[in-house]
Amino acid sequence: MSGVKAVPAPWELKGRTWLFILPSLSKTASFPAGFSAPHEADVLTAGGEFVGGPGSIQVVSYTDSPVGPYDELVYTPGRWKYADGSFAFRITRIYVSSKESTENGRRNWNIPKQVAVFDIGSGKDGVTTITVSHPGSRIPFFKVSVKPIPVLSRLPIPLNTRLLGKYFTLMQPPLPAGNKTEEVETTRWASMTPVLTGTSRLVSVTPLLDGKVGDGAGYPAVAPWTLGACTDPLALDFRGAVFSDSV
Repeated sequence: MSGVKAVPAPWELKGRTWLFILPSLSKTASFPAGFSAPHEADVLTAGGEFVGGPGSIQVVSYTDSPVGPYDELVYTPGRWKYADGSFAFRITRIYVSSKESTENGRRNWNIPKQVAVFDIGSGKDGVTTITVSHPGSRIPFFKVSVKPIPVLSRLPIPLNTRLLGKYFTLMQPPLPAGNKTEEVETTRWASMTPVLTGTSRLVSVTPLLDGKVGDGAGYPAVAPWTLGACTDPLALDFRGAVFSDSV
């Protein structure tokens, strides 16, 4: 038993986030090494048809959530199409800094969370360096820096994904149990449409692991666009999932 308290949806969270866009994968492309935990790779590619499109990297630092403050790193390779004609994104790799978020994220929405150690530090000239590593390791599997862009970063961009309807819907497969007690098994498909609101600004993005953001094992060795976005403040509304036995 993990001892983690169950905290069901809905969740309302606040914090700040950085979003980095990845070049599109074709629907016939192989997923990059590190796109998922090895024991979850089969289930996270099953069901529906991968149709590609741009992927994304998201780093979030939550200052307020139903399970307390925590940090998060997300990889989304693109979108899938399903038998009913619908489309949805799918998170295939995600790390958070707390066991409480890991277990509840898996139970509530099939989000394949695992625990990692985050270091989000601010330096001179407004540069923020984000480093993520496995517990007990000093070697990062993810590292990137972001900094303001003269003039452009001063322009606020209102964000409200509710205006895009179902575009950001997630469809997450049931998960096998991992080797940590908080990495619980789930048994049904889960669909939900999170809503993000806040104020975004453009930032410059620099990968720090040999020109990539990841090491190709713990996280994909990919290079995002050099132009990203920082949303601060951020409000995230994660409603309850709709569960189904198949897709």
